[in-house]
Amino acid sequence: MHTKSKDSSYVWINQHYKLRILSINMLKWVGLWTLESNTSSFLKCIYYIYNKIAVSAMIIFAITLFADICMMLDDLSIVTDDGCIFAGITVVLFNVINCQFTRDRIARLSYETLNSCEELCQLSEVNFTEKLKYYLWRDKIPFYSFCSLGYLLVIALIFVTPTEDGSLPIRARYPFDVKTSPGHEIGFAVEACSIFFGVTAILAIDTIIVSICNLILLQLEILNMNFQNCSTTKIKCFIDKNDDNVIEKDRSIMIQKRKPRYRFEELFKQYIQHHQRLVTMIDDLNDLFNSSMLVQMFSSTSMICLTGFQAIVVYYKNDDCIVTIKRLFRRKFNVNRNNPVTSGHAIKTWIKNFEETGSVSGQDSNFWKYSIYLGAAVSQLLYICWIGNEMITHSSSLAEAQWLSQWHDQPFDRIANLLIFSSMFSQKPLRLKAGKFYTLSLETFIAVSRK
Repeated sequence: MHTKSKDSSYVWINQHYKLRILSINMLKWVGLWTLESNTSSFLKCIYYIYNKIAVSAMIIFAITLFADICMMLDDLSIVTDDGCIFAGITVVLFNVINCQFTRDRIARLSYETLNSCEELCQLSEVNFTEKLKYYLWRDKIPFYSFCSLGYLLVIALIFVTPTEDGSLPIRARYPFDVKTSPGHEIGFAVEACSIFFGVTAILAIDTIIVSICNLILLQLEILNMNFQNCSTTKIKCFIDKNDDNVIEKDRSIMIQKRKPRYRFEELFKQYIQHHQRLVTMIDDLNDLFNSSMLVQMFSSTSMICLTGFQAIVVYYKNDDCIVTIKRLFRRKFNVNRNNPVTSGHAIKTWIKNFEETGSVSGQDSNFWKYSIYLGAAVSQLLYICWIGNEMITHSSSLAEAQWLSQWHDQPFDRIANLLIFSSMFSQKPLRLKAGKFYTLSLETFIAVSRK
């Protein structure tokens, strides 16, 4: 056995554990997790109030955004501007509420993946140190990249976005005047807290999901190597190189040849059981997050569409663009000037604005803000679809790895049932689901991008 790999496995897996703890602590900082059981009752009470304030602020912010969209349907710029932020805060709220009800199950699944990975490393007889390093970096690089992008978005939304006449950084419809004190301070506090809490929450939740997926992928790769090497004999371990006695060498070889027959069966059975364990983890992961993934997909595609439209409307104001947009609206919504049934008030008003002014009224969009919107939406959707594609690929390769395990050198009557049982599980690849409708994969990403 590769003792050095096993000794180092704890060190590398412990790094995954630290990153997982950091993600949970981020949720605690914004009031969306639970405190330890030994925390005093007073602090638990304060934290409970903090939790309700954080969730309420995000709900209020989402409602005011939606109200502004409904009140300004005649202005494309405002609708698309508010729509991007509303799509983002919607997926954040959905994930936050889902996390509130399932955090105990999320914590159990998180620790289960860490424990199962450590157990498989102890069981394995192959060198997997490089795999541990690779998947640790696959956890760390996206985490720090998305954190940088996320908090850059927070700064852009709250502090960089241009405002007019004391208005708030983000348009929203409040039941009080936000241009005078104390209404302005209250509105700013709601928006700043909502954006900061929301971005922190989605970063932490996504990190937990990605970390669980990466550890499952790591175990699938180790299982692939284990299946292919579970009958490999290491004769050199039984032969004393300084011993010139050929009889002793032959005896050692014979001992090694007899031993793998039963060793193969034992290892093969353990690897099958571990594969079943991974299947259960994927089922639990889908049960916990498939609805969140679906909302995330809808949110990302909405933001991509809205930012693209915003770029066309704001940065390419010319006659050809106006004519093109008019044609697209009429073709998409079947708008007919002579048919009042098919010509909605909002669509007609938008087209009229284009015809008369050559532009749209409302706030001018900030180029960098929308670039961050688009980058966040595309990168988040692409990354989770890529992980889903990796899950399908690695789990599908288990059948080939089992076939290459040199099973034909073993007594068929002892391993026949094991081979049949293992092939039944490995024929069905593991899949990440977005609701009950989509399988997360690169094919799904391409299909969504085309639409």
